[in-house]
Amino acid sequence: MTSLNSRKLKPLSELTVKHIQVMEQFEELLEQGISNLTMSDIATKLKVSLRTLYEIAPSKEHLIISTLDRVLTNIGQKASTSLQEVQSPLSKLKIYIEIGNEAVGPKITKFTQDLNKINGALEMINYHTDYFIGSIKKLLDEAVEHKEITDIDTQAVAIALGGVPLMLSDIYYEGKLTLKDTPEATANIVANLILESLERRS
Repeated sequence: MTSLNSRKLKPLSELTVKHIQVMEQFEELLEQGISNLTMSDIATKLKVSLRTLYEIAPSKEHLIISTLDRVLTNIGQKASTSLQEVQSPLSKLKIYIEIGNEAVGPKITKFTQDLNKINGALEMINYHTDYFIGSIKKLLDEAVEHKEITDIDTQAVAIALGGVPLMLSDIYYEGKLTLKDTPEATANIVANLILESLERRS
């Protein structure tokens, strides 16, 4: 898998406090729409220097990808932190999936609607999706080992659990599907149904 760093994205660990603050402001600006804005326009709206923006990313496209990368990374960190005091692998899995499904929520969707037009965006989304699926598989393996769920093909189930949210989001916001609830909420329902079917009954 190609790493995020190879796409000329500045590693999040190298961002200064000022850079983070600018990216947080940029998140809000993205929700309003920036399709017709140049980097200079963005700098003006954020009340920062153009040089500061270029310290974060070499172009508007990279700035969008870097910001979304940060949002998704924060969701992942939130999920990992929430598991620290939980003992049961199955309980960890349910928490992790529910938090991870935030990535198909309204805020993220506003960011991603125009990403198909940006080179490197799909790679970044796939990177986070693959990580999400890999983490789900690890927790499924632990749940099998602790006999909390039946012994199944954990890779296949992880792909289903990790892939459904993005699929629901794509077809819902493209107008190809009508759901009774948001893609995020629907993904949680589907995940719970799958996990309940696998859970061992004492």
